[in-house]
Amino acid sequence: MAANPGLPTISVVVPTYAEHQRLLRLVTSLGQQQYPGSLVEVVIVDDGSPEPVPAAIAQAAPSFAVEIVRHERNAGRALARNTGVARARGDLIVFVDSDMTVAPGFLPAHAAAHLGSDHRVAIGDVRFGPDVRRTALARYLEGRGVRRLRRGAPVPFHCFATGNASLPRALLLAAGCFDRRFRHYGGEDLELGYRLHRLGARFVYAEAAQTLHHRCRSLAAMCDLMHVYGVHSLPLLLELHPELAGLLRLESLHRPVDSRGAFLRAALLAPVYWPVRLASCALEHAWLPGLVLDYLVWASRTRGYLAASRQDARP
Repeated sequence: MAANPGLPTISVVVPTYAEHQRLLRLVTSLGQQQYPGSLVEVVIVDDGSPEPVPAAIAQAAPSFAVEIVRHERNAGRALARNTGVARARGDLIVFVDSDMTVAPGFLPAHAAAHLGSDHRVAIGDVRFGPDVRRTALARYLEGRGVRRLRRGAPVPFHCFATGNASLPRALLLAAGCFDRRFRHYGGEDLELGYRLHRLGARFVYAEAAQTLHHRCRSLAAMCDLMHVYGVHSLPLLLELHPELAGLLRLESLHRPVDSRGAFLRAALLAPVYWPVRLASCALEHAWLPGLVLDYLVWASRTRGYLAASRQDARP
């Protein structure tokens, strides 16, 4: 990539698995960026897709250098992103998911977020595309994370989500990149975000860095993924950083039961959880309060964690 004294070079890292049509749409949208093509490279990491990513996809963004790297076996999103970072040469690393498209000002907005600082982590704006049905879950997910904050409020590290985020490559390497032990859904972003926070990184909302998400799971599928998160990723996350138990609302599980702890434990019982989940799934194409969806995300994840803990406790 050519150097430019006024603009950073950018490496866009895209992990993907068996999403060739959506990936083609993403690369096409990247090719329409209002940013000098000589300053951009795109590194696509095919994480063991049954059918390899076609080489022709690289031609969808002719103004950029596009490299496709393939894992022969699926290794998880953490390692896939690390593979992309290892091949990257840009001053900035921009992460985006392969089931998204980006607005023409996406890269300029990420570049602008880092002007004057080498210790910022920028989190972009993620919305669902017009081809995604506006379910209760889609509306809920659009309002989570950084978009829950008051305008101008400090952005906490736990809003870090690499579906749309950027940071200096040097800062990412100093933090040690993603922990490759996170092979299942969830946890790798939060864990890296926490390490970046401890290095003194400042998290900012790059609202103009807009992406459209072109897939939204059903509520039942999301609950199942949260359960997987709880079974596989939460034990590792808490082994590495037990101090995050409070953030994840798990602290009451590891101390003597008080009235609040008793209430939370009761909320995890099958006679409470399953009726709420089944009724909510039946209503997901209508309206559901955010509090109910907050509960289902937390309870699905925590029930998975408790199931894993009981399994580990067996002789």
